[in-house]
Amino acid sequence: MDFTSDSRAGSQSVPPQEDVPGSSSSSGGGSQLSPEHERVLRLQDVKASLLAKRNALVKEIETLQSKELPIEYRRTALLDLAELVPASDGETRTSVGFQDGYTAVQEELKYKHDCLPLLNMDLRLSYLQETYPYASLVLVDSSNLHVEFTRRADDHFRLILQLPQGPAVLSNNVRWPLRKLENCSNPTTILQGCYEFDRLRCRRDEVFQQVWSSLQSKGVFYRISGSLLSLWRNDLLLQLRFEIEIEGLFPRTHLNARLFKNEIPLSSPDNMALYKVY
Repeated sequence: MDFTSDSRAGSQSVPPQEDVPGSSSSSGGGSQLSPEHERVLRLQDVKASLLAKRNALVKEIETLQSKELPIEYRRTALLDLAELVPASDGETRTSVGFQDGYTAVQEELKYKHDCLPLLNMDLRLSYLQETYPYASLVLVDSSNLHVEFTRRADDHFRLILQLPQGPAVLSNNVRWPLRKLENCSNPTTILQGCYEFDRLRCRRDEVFQQVWSSLQSKGVFYRISGSLLSLWRNDLLLQLRFEIEIEGLFPRTHLNARLFKNEIPLSSPDNMALYKVY
């Protein structure tokens, strides 16, 4: 048998196969998004987030509004006056007419062509009452005004004022410190001075109470006599004198402090003017 042909055939090399286009698998595994498409998706996410925040804020606002109490406007003399101003009806009126404190506000406003104060006494009294809330004002007649100053609960004082130029009569408990006001011929100055004096008296009480309260835990004793506060412990004594005086027809405060040991002064009077501090 001839085996040469088979051996020769087996020794021949087989030519390599050529790569077929499209036969290899893609390494990407999927299609890629364009930059523009990715930007659109990001903007949609931002939009959804902002809408969610907006809805949450709207709910919070609605909740707060449901809890708000209705606003109540305080009646004032100016508001009452504004409601009395008559609407223009085109009617021509004369600018001449007799008016005084007893003229009704509606009637007075019909002929009002200037910026001067209204004459109606009730309206002017309501303005005064708003200006001086801690005073009770009673207009007895067109020339007599009675005022009671009530800021200090246990020590009221009264003022009887003759209009338009005084004189003024004060209660006995304040007549001496306010004696300069009794001789004043300006009712506004008298009323303002008395009101400020009453305010400063209450402020003095508050200051004395604050000083005493701050030292109470340190074993300090105290005594208040009018404008004088005395503080002592052992052989030391501190005196604070808070005076209210009328200077230039308006109240001013003066504070004087002195320190004693065994009733012997350790310091000269220390005067400090406390203008408008209290």
